[in-house]
Amino acid sequence: MAKDMTLLWGSGSPPCWRVIIALEEKNLQGYNQKLLSSEKMEHKSPEVMKMNPRGQLPAFKHGNFVLNESYGACMYLESQFKSQGNKLTPDCPAEQAMMYQRMP
Repeated sequence: MAKDMTLLWGSGSPPCWRVIIALEEKNLQGYNQKLLSSEKMEHKSPEVMKMNPRGQLPAFKHGNFVLNESYGACMYLESQFKSQGNKLTPDCPAEQAMMYQRMP
């Protein structure tokens, strides 16, 4: 299941860690991942630019579906794997509203 997922990420990036944590919380181990160095400008490599023309990390791919924003990737993982692993979003509408309010 996770073998058809790829995450391009950078160390020290809260958005990248957000997606990594969501993958772990949903018990999606075994995905392809590649740590890239922004100091070496690896985030502007052809590999990254193909997945994200803005040249930003994270870049997440599941099958042929690509997401380049961490919150979008986390919400996708929650919806796609709702019954797997830990729940990422609350059921209560008020708690959901607070969650979205706290997202930068």
